[in-house]
Amino acid sequence: PGGKDTSKGGSSKADSLAALAQTIEAGLTENDLQLFCNNEIAPYCVLLPLHEFREDYTDSVAVKAKHKFVLKQDPKSFTSIELQAFTIDKKNNYNTALFYKRDKKDVEEGGLGIDTTYIDENKHYYLIKGYLPNYMNMKFVQLNWILEDRIAVYLNYEKKDEAVWKHRIAAIIKT
Repeated sequence: PGGKDTSKGGSSKADSLAALAQTIEAGLTENDLQLFCNNEIAPYCVLLPLHEFREDYTDSVAVKAKHKFVLKQDPKSFTSIELQAFTIDKKNNYNTALFYKRDKKDVEEGGLGIDTTYIDENKHYYLIKGYLPNYMNMKFVQLNWILEDRIAVYLNYEKKDEAVWKHRIAAIIKT
């Protein structure tokens, strides 16, 4: 995402990141994405459509630095967002290609269909996009940044909403 939030106050950086994303991605309405920040394990900030989603605290086992969001209007829907930070044991071993190959293999072996994959080793991120074979109307995106730690964003959304998610994903990546 925008990387680690190193500012003490955070709000000026958050405001500038949100403004940047909104001006970059013309396919979104002005307030479509809001900044969500995590401060556990590996601090990070990611732009999300928080006006449509609420954080789901119903899981009985809380995992540090993991956040799940469900639709406000239909919490039982498969449409969801999950974020998680992972620490990387060997610092300075930011091998984006290694994580990408492993996650791509995990997705394939998990029986999910892959439409698109993309890796940018210079910017230390990769994207795996596909569909759920048992729910052909559902799409998924796995977006990962390999920085000092690993930040993972998992999106599930309905195929009919693909155009808006395409713009959102582009804005999330650009920040």
